[in-house]
Amino acid sequence: MGGNDVSDVKRGIEVALKSSTAPLAMFYGNEAGHIELQYTARASYALEKAFGAPIGRACGIIVGAPASVGVLMADTALKSANVEVVAYSSPAHGTSFSNEAILVISGDSGAVRQAVTSAREIGKTVLATLGAEPKNDRPSYI
Repeated sequence: MGGNDVSDVKRGIEVALKSSTAPLAMFYGNEAGHIELQYTARASYALEKAFGAPIGRACGIIVGAPASVGVLMADTALKSANVEVVAYSSPAHGTSFSNEAILVISGDSGAVRQAVTSAREIGKTVLATLGAEPKNDRPSYI
């Protein structure tokens, strides 16, 4: 988003967020950590710029914290569907030492959706063994 003045851009973002009722991400958390998942059927310029995702192809972002949960989610996602790794970040590479693992994937829409769904299920299961059942206060869009 661009504008002639920072306040114009800020106001544009406020209006867009206020008028949007669709969830931007699937976020589940408990006292031990969190998982976050995002999916789009067609990546655009923002995902291409941020992660190198191919424009026009499906894209998924899988985040797990603590990092051990994220690694298991990434492993499950890659084994469950025919997807390509676009980017991977770990505590020592690309996350400023935050205790999380992040996987960005691309591929056919159905494959990316399946990979994200599989990652969500294993992430919720593993995170639940470390604390309470992970909660998501918004409806899932997958």
